[in-house]
Amino acid sequence: MIKLEGTVLNTYHLDGGTNKKGEEYEARDKVQLLGSLELPNGQIKNELIDLTVEDSRIYDDFKNKLISISCGAMAVG
Repeated sequence: MIKLEGTVLNTYHLDGGTNKKGEEYEARDKVQLLGSLELPNGQIKNELIDLTVEDSRIYDDFKNKLISISCGAMAVG
């Protein structure tokens, strides 16, 4: 598990549809977190992270608040 920590900036619902390749995708809820990553030189880089969640309404009360989320990750490629 990976622990992501960041400030909730936005929540939204993305309707299903068809991508440019003609493949269909399902509707899904998203949460946008603003997190910070420490670079090897010690500086901080702010990064916007979009997470797919089961129900984005759960996170509405946490907008502009710092939260921590445990999530799984998978390699692509």
